[in-house]
Amino acid sequence: MKLYVNGAQVATSGEQVGGIFSVLTQKCKVLMLGGSALDHNYRGYIEHFSLWKVARTQREILSDMEVHGLHTPLPQLLLQENWDTVKRTWSPMKDGNSPRVEFSNAPSFLLDTNLEPPLCGQTLCDNTEVMASYNQLPSFRQPKVVRYRVVNLYDDSGENPTVSREQVDFQHRQLAESFKHYNISWELEVLEVSNSSLRHRLILANCDISKIGDENCDPECNHTLTGHDGGDCRHLRHPTFMKKQQNGVCDMDCNYERFNFDSGECCDPEITDVTKTCFDPDSPHRAYLDVNELKNILRLDGSTHLNIFFANSSEEELAGVATWPWDKEALMHLGGIVLNPSFYGLPGHTHTMIHEIGHSLGLYHIFRGISEIQSCSDPCMETEPSFETGDLCNDTNPAPKHKFCGDPGPGNDTCGFHSFFNTPYNNFMSYADDDCTDSFTPNQVARMHCYLDLVYQSWQPSRKPAPVALAPQVVGHTTDSVTLEWFPPIDGHFFERELGSACDLCLEGRILVQYAFNASSPMPCGPSGHWSPREAEGHPDVEQPCKSSVRTWSPNSAVNPHTVPPACPEPQGCYLELEFRYPLVPESLTVWVTFVSSDWDSSGAVNDIKLLTVSGKNISLGPQNIFCDVPLTIRLQDVGEEVYGIQIYTLDEHLEIDAAMLTSIADTPLCLECKPLQYKVVRDPPLQADVASILHLNRRFLDMDLKLGSVYQYRVITISGTEESEPSPAAIYIHGSGYCGDGIIQKDKGEECDDMNKINGDGCSLFCRQEVSFNCIDEPSRCYFHDGDGVCEEFEQKTSIKDCGVYTPQGFLDQWASNASVSHQDQQCPGWVIIGQPAASQVCRTKVIDLSEGISQHAWYPCIISYLDSQMTQTTFWLRAYFSQPMVAAAVIIHLVTDGTYYGDQKQEFVSVQLLDTKDQSHDLGLHVLSCRNNPLIIPVVHDLSQPFYHSQAVRVSFSSPLVAISGVALRSFDNFDPVTLSSCQRGETYSPAEQ
Repeated sequence: MKLYVNGAQVATSGEQVGGIFSVLTQKCKVLMLGGSALDHNYRGYIEHFSLWKVARTQREILSDMEVHGLHTPLPQLLLQENWDTVKRTWSPMKDGNSPRVEFSNAPSFLLDTNLEPPLCGQTLCDNTEVMASYNQLPSFRQPKVVRYRVVNLYDDSGENPTVSREQVDFQHRQLAESFKHYNISWELEVLEVSNSSLRHRLILANCDISKIGDENCDPECNHTLTGHDGGDCRHLRHPTFMKKQQNGVCDMDCNYERFNFDSGECCDPEITDVTKTCFDPDSPHRAYLDVNELKNILRLDGSTHLNIFFANSSEEELAGVATWPWDKEALMHLGGIVLNPSFYGLPGHTHTMIHEIGHSLGLYHIFRGISEIQSCSDPCMETEPSFETGDLCNDTNPAPKHKFCGDPGPGNDTCGFHSFFNTPYNNFMSYADDDCTDSFTPNQVARMHCYLDLVYQSWQPSRKPAPVALAPQVVGHTTDSVTLEWFPPIDGHFFERELGSACDLCLEGRILVQYAFNASSPMPCGPSGHWSPREAEGHPDVEQPCKSSVRTWSPNSAVNPHTVPPACPEPQGCYLELEFRYPLVPESLTVWVTFVSSDWDSSGAVNDIKLLTVSGKNISLGPQNIFCDVPLTIRLQDVGEEVYGIQIYTLDEHLEIDAAMLTSIADTPLCLECKPLQYKVVRDPPLQADVASILHLNRRFLDMDLKLGSVYQYRVITISGTEESEPSPAAIYIHGSGYCGDGIIQKDKGEECDDMNKINGDGCSLFCRQEVSFNCIDEPSRCYFHDGDGVCEEFEQKTSIKDCGVYTPQGFLDQWASNASVSHQDQQCPGWVIIGQPAASQVCRTKVIDLSEGISQHAWYPCIISYLDSQMTQTTFWLRAYFSQPMVAAAVIIHLVTDGTYYGDQKQEFVSVQLLDTKDQSHDLGLHVLSCRNNPLIIPVVHDLSQPFYHSQAVRVSFSSPLVAISGVALRSFDNFDPVTLSSCQRGETYSPAEQ
């Protein structure tokens, strides 16, 4: 079975073979298109349908796609349909309705404007093409002014500020000085809040208040004004307590959770100064606030200024916390930066704010690719500077986290890297002190300017619209014309910005798209605020669907760990209510349910969704099939009423909802008043005056004034009112010669393929580059996803284990284990099966329920312990593979038959790997994620050339899931490796990853 998308073969399966229909059902077949009668599984529109008796080749499929209207009748074409006469050919559904033909208002653009960030990125500003524009065009980094607001708390009498005016002014001067070379300047506003109750309470930056008094010492909450984490960080003695109970005095030696905070006397404002003695997290008089409580009390607009708040952390080293530009709080009252006042506006302590502003403007730590990765197979791991890994800047060398002003000494082994050179320790995004840090790199500056355009236009006084970040694209030409299309402006707005209007949410076709802005649920919230209804407001922000995440709403948050959890009782269950800011007549509703517990699987977890209408009528949509990795889209074409909110009902107390989006019908009244952005096309040589002055509403331009062989450059400018954006990068076109999308591969222009379209995801990208795991052949290109199609082609011998088995690169030897010992075994699962080379026939399986006998012939797994028992006892399993010839290892290879994932659980399993040398010393190769997609796991061994080489004789692999089955372990070594010659090499003669 093969699946084609846009003419590209994107998947094949060898499991479906033979005739589609059994002999018994040959006579009677039903074909249902477009989902069931209840509109379930609706995913879009079908424009044309044909059913063939024989398999079509890819070439035939591509030519079929060019046929508009009906195909010439052929004996092998059983049925074709373009919906001219639906009633004559198709029978009505069970409810008696005939299928209806609808005319979709899908835009007729040829250019696919979806640009993906790399695996390790988040937004458009991480896309390598967009970043190239911001790095190469100085005009995109023109001076920008940004407003920020410092929130300073005073007593009721206006005395005793959190920070002094001198601190504010000194910090402002340092900020201006640090950013002036980068064309970013800062406009300061100080908000003075006189409120003794706030001023005298401790404001905590990073302590989750629900952890105070929970019987575990949480260092981030350990402070004198929290009673040392409610007494959790103190060793307490009992005896004195009984005498002092209820004596009308706050006795500090009883002021702990264990004694109910002196039976409540220490939180009684009649008896004591509660701002110094009330440590009870449940008391309204408590002596401390979480910084989010402060933000909720102040409710400052985060869309006009970057807000700066002050809070103390119990650990002195926490100097500041910032909100990322992609966080849903970025422009809300809960966003902004929180600083420790002792790291603000004081000589030697002014760079903390600059570092945190870097985060707010989209910069990561320079050590992200080494010290902030989850495992050694993390896609963000950085081995050399790049736009796709680490901090996504290719001018900052990889570095581990450290605080010194210099390169780190050879220290802890991180995924096999020992030494780091030319590290950017003097960068503001390092952890070095103020006297060391002094700069941002050009790539970092480009990122900050990109985020100021993408997210923070409203922080800038300028009304200039955002630019189109990529060059316009040629989408067609004739002998005397060329057609160009371009991307929307980078901030994704199609209409002029107007305060208080819905125009920011309107898309082309005047369709309004909005996320929920207010969420509530009758389920009580846990005090931590995790899984609270608020987490379902705004855009989806769960990073790993199908894994539990605190960034979602779940009924489970309310379950008190000390009581029996109240399941969501039948028939209704628990519900989440979401309101949208603008009531509208909807076209569709999209809901992101990112986690469902295994008891429910996909059906029945959501037992009803109700639409709340302005007229007061509730419309029930019934139960829905949910998949945690695909948002659910429900078509609401027939509602015809204004909807202001929804209720989602579930019987699954572990269900997690990340976000919901309501899309209006086209030409919704809310968007009719909006003024569309216009575009001006600038050509070099210039266009004729009458053409040059035309402003375009459509992102398309036809130029008919061309000479054969002449070179033309086109740029696009966005126009909002009287303001113009910076011009886009230039498209260079020679009339009469080719372009990306014409079906001819121009290698001299960097094209790797050309499939005659400007669409991503079909093997050949809109920039005519071959996409990962696709191979393209012919002109125009035919692309197919080759990895796992069962055919071993020459170009994939080195890369595709699924198709070609294990490949040993030239110059290397692979030695399979000659002996093995394991932690758990019996007759059913002996350890010796991993000796020797694994059987090639074994396909790696994921999400298994149990491992039956079949597997133990090929692979070892700890069969004597069940999955649930191992989870309770947290057992560690290990395997040790021995090799007959000790070698200097280049890599360790681990072959899997299952990757340790359980069908009801989304956790990935990690393995920890060590090499044992001939002197019985152990060398750690780090933690690695197990995944069938990355099987076998090949772990490179990096040798520190300043140390003598060691010979490895065994490999130890340990893991915690009994569902990991390993079929073989190999040691890869160099074929003709001579450590003696190598040791006489001078520094600079051996390859260094840092210096390339």
